[in-house]
Amino acid sequence: MVERPAYSLPIVALVLSICGLCTCLSSLAGIILGIVSLFRIKKEPQLPGRGMAIAAIVVGVGIIPIQLGVLAAIAIPSFIRYQARSKQVECKVALRRLWKDQEAYRAANGAYAAHFSDLHFRVPAGNGYAYLLSETDVVPVDPRYRTDFDPADAVHSLGIGLKDGEFLAACVGNIDQDSTLDVWTVSSADRSVPAGTPQNDVNDVVE
Repeated sequence: MVERPAYSLPIVALVLSICGLCTCLSSLAGIILGIVSLFRIKKEPQLPGRGMAIAAIVVGVGIIPIQLGVLAAIAIPSFIRYQARSKQVECKVALRRLWKDQEAYRAANGAYAAHFSDLHFRVPAGNGYAYLLSETDVVPVDPRYRTDFDPADAVHSLGIGLKDGEFLAACVGNIDQDSTLDVWTVSSADRSVPAGTPQNDVNDVVE
């Protein structure tokens, strides 16, 4: 009886394919080695391991969709959070500019402005937030974003109290399309942040 030569590559391919449950590169390596094994076994039929080589390819191919699903489950929420944080920059920059405009207006007029028009304030193009200077002076969010909310109600719910002669401005938006609104305010009063510093009262990225 002729002893069949040893051929370990199909075993290695199968092990790598199974290890693909932990890393995508491992399953790809298993598939490649499984194909290499089959080609060699086809040329040298005396070599063992044809079944294992086929199994390595099948297992590797079957695991890849699972890996892609896991990666998507991790990556998509992270990408959404990244996009939401980038949108928050619009609000912070606008509120800082509004604070400076208000301080300049007060220095010239002895009181803070009650209307955006007094400050010649312009929202960024395609604004993802509604801007509020008073209950009656609101710049709405760009229609391409979710608009079914009242920014004044969102600010009232914070229960922020101001003394006479102080001002509060806010920007409110829904930046990740869930039920939570992202609410930022800037005030002439010191709060948990110094006066003039935008404060994220409700963070839509994490809530």
